[in-house]
Amino acid sequence: MNIPIKKISLKSKICLSIAIGIMSSFFLVQSALVFRIIEPSYYYFLFGYACIILFAPAFFLFVKDFLDILSDSQRELLDELRIKNTYLEHAAKILRHDMHSGVNIYIPRGVSSLVRRLGEERIKELRLESPLKLITEGLEHSQQVFEGIYQFTNLVKNGHQLEKECLDVRDVLLAYLKRTSYTDQVSIDNLGTACINESLFCTAIDNLIRNGLKYNDSSTKMVIIKMLNDTDLAIIDNGRGLTQEEFLSLSKPYIRKSNQKEQGTGLGLNICVAILKEHGFPISVDNVQKGTRIRIKIK
Repeated sequence: MNIPIKKISLKSKICLSIAIGIMSSFFLVQSALVFRIIEPSYYYFLFGYACIILFAPAFFLFVKDFLDILSDSQRELLDELRIKNTYLEHAAKILRHDMHSGVNIYIPRGVSSLVRRLGEERIKELRLESPLKLITEGLEHSQQVFEGIYQFTNLVKNGHQLEKECLDVRDVLLAYLKRTSYTDQVSIDNLGTACINESLFCTAIDNLIRNGLKYNDSSTKMVIIKMLNDTDLAIIDNGRGLTQEEFLSLSKPYIRKSNQKEQGTGLGLNICVAILKEHGFPISVDNVQKGTRIRIKIK
């Protein structure tokens, strides 16, 4: 934590200067005695003793002031975090409740009513099949995104327990990926069942998939998801590769490689790891010759 110099009182600065002056004098005299520049005497020993006695009050006054400032800074930081957390909880409440009606009730009812009133023949006559399909798929995507936001913002609530259910992991991921532009680049084997929060788990896996495709210089980019054994799910890509050390570093918020040409915020991997941690799923990177193999213990 950085303590601004201006917060340190003039008295403390004077005390620190006195303490430094006393110790400097003590050091010079002791050095002169050690190197026989001056001869030892009773007065030099008395001088050294006096330096120690005088140094302590001045230095401890400075330390006390510094600790008080540190304590005040910590309190200010905690107050700021409480305020920001309050804002976050309020924003989460708006997302969870106020947006729910529009995304999951009013717009779906409006689309259904429009289709019913027009009828199939009128829709074909006006060539509205494609626009209505886009609206329907866009609405489904918005509902999917809303569900992810809803589940994620729930995590800021005090005492929140992650809602999970036992689902077929392959079916869940296929349903999530079918509306993405890169679904054909992902191969998913049978993954069995696991107790997961469907929306958040898919968000985390999708982030790893997109990283495998994004940081990839191969002519044919591909991600394979399969079980390595009864407990470990693997996400394997043919990209640039990543070591465990690099993974741990990039998992920190706002951390990105210095020579990285691709755009990004440096938050995706951090959020992904946080979601899997909420599930109790350890994540690591295996050493492989080409690409990256990420291992997630889901059972």
